[in-house]
Amino acid sequence: MSKELEPHSKQGHDVNERQWTFYWEREYTTAIAPERLRLDFHPHRPLMTNMSLQEQQQLAASGYRVIPDDCGPVRMVGQYGWLIRCPVDCKIRRTATGVKWQAPPILPEERLLGYKSFSGTYVDTILNSGYAKLCCGIRFYYPKQLGIMLKDLPNHFYHFPNRTFQVWEGIKSQEYKLTPNRYEFLPDYDAFVANVLLQIEKPTTLKRGDPIAVVIPVLLPKHFTLEELRPTSHLPSDR
Repeated sequence: MSKELEPHSKQGHDVNERQWTFYWEREYTTAIAPERLRLDFHPHRPLMTNMSLQEQQQLAASGYRVIPDDCGPVRMVGQYGWLIRCPVDCKIRRTATGVKWQAPPILPEERLLGYKSFSGTYVDTILNSGYAKLCCGIRFYYPKQLGIMLKDLPNHFYHFPNRTFQVWEGIKSQEYKLTPNRYEFLPDYDAFVANVLLQIEKPTTLKRGDPIAVVIPVLLPKHFTLEELRPTSHLPSDR
């Protein structure tokens, strides 16, 4: 468990509160600590989102070439969530008979929580699926009122154009319980293991520390609705 862990508190567990606390711990000694996602951008370039239309037109007239980095939301998504990295060196490829891999075994002294994969190595597969599973060795504990999403790196075609795999994305919620919560002082939390399902497009070589996926907190569907806004006559005109 991360050293920041403190006894469970009820504070902040109302969905109307502004802050939630997530915890993490290592399943294996080889696991690399999650870190805030910070994809590379060009900070010296102007952020056009903060410019007036006239300023944007003047910039375009000067011959400035706009790229996605100039968009505020694009920069924001590149800095949102916690980055999961590969814990070991390994190789994965598809063959006519299924997924094959070369990966080190998960040694007994590395298993902090006693868990190992079915294959006994850091790469596994879902039976009869043809998809590789990378065991990254990180376990999260998240409030039951929320979900936790494991997803691919945003816009990886731009930041990692030579990537040879994609990540199967998914959301874990309290309705889907397989990973036990080992801590009685976290009664309102569920556990989630950051094992990543990979769609292998070409023979893939992963090095320890390579960025693999992102984990982000999400609201569950029962906490929000979507309705069409129908302006009425008393609303001010846009003109």
